[in-house]
Amino acid sequence: MAPTLLAAGLGRRLGGRPKSALSIDGVSLLERLLAAVCGGGTVSRPHVVICPYADTLLPLTTRCGAMPLRHTLPEPSLVDSQRLAAQAHLDDPARQGMDLMLLVADLPELAAEHIAPLLQAWAQRATGVRAMVPVTDGVRGHPVILAHAAVQAIATLAAGQGVRDWMRQHPDAVALWPGAHPACVTDLDTPEDLQALQRRLAPAVVQWLTP
Repeated sequence: MAPTLLAAGLGRRLGGRPKSALSIDGVSLLERLLAAVCGGGTVSRPHVVICPYADTLLPLTTRCGAMPLRHTLPEPSLVDSQRLAAQAHLDDPARQGMDLMLLVADLPELAAEHIAPLLQAWAQRATGVRAMVPVTDGVRGHPVILAHAAVQAIATLAAGQGVRDWMRQHPDAVALWPGAHPACVTDLDTPEDLQALQRRLAPAVVQWLTP
């Protein structure tokens, strides 16, 4: 299993900040998530998709031993990041034949113990399942797991199409995993999300890192 974090968002609703540079007691979300995916049982060097805020995110990525994937697009969409992640996964010799764990990089409470059961469910999936999505109270979350064949198919989709498009086209190949922890669906988008996170994690110090 090979993990890729999508950390190329602009964070406009949070004042134009890289969400994965929010720190909890001095540890950034990017570092926390990389520790979570590696601790959950993945085996390949993580990739991290970044675009703006490289002055902040590139040092964090390299310090964690992850491989940065830098967009050439100035304002990439989530689909753009997914397609870059899929192609880089296929192009990496160390990932040949591996399945892909894909997740957004603004899940502040996701930990290894939330990922390990998903990986176990993936190992026990039914024949024909090529994607698995964690679900909590009917809400789909992350990480999403894609079989190598699904990654190959996503990389060949028409421009502007990504993971959700492939899933819509192949519903019988997608398994929803209803045992997900709420951390799989609790992301960070707005100032209200940030305030709620600070209340939940108090007395931990939740603040923005600077370059």
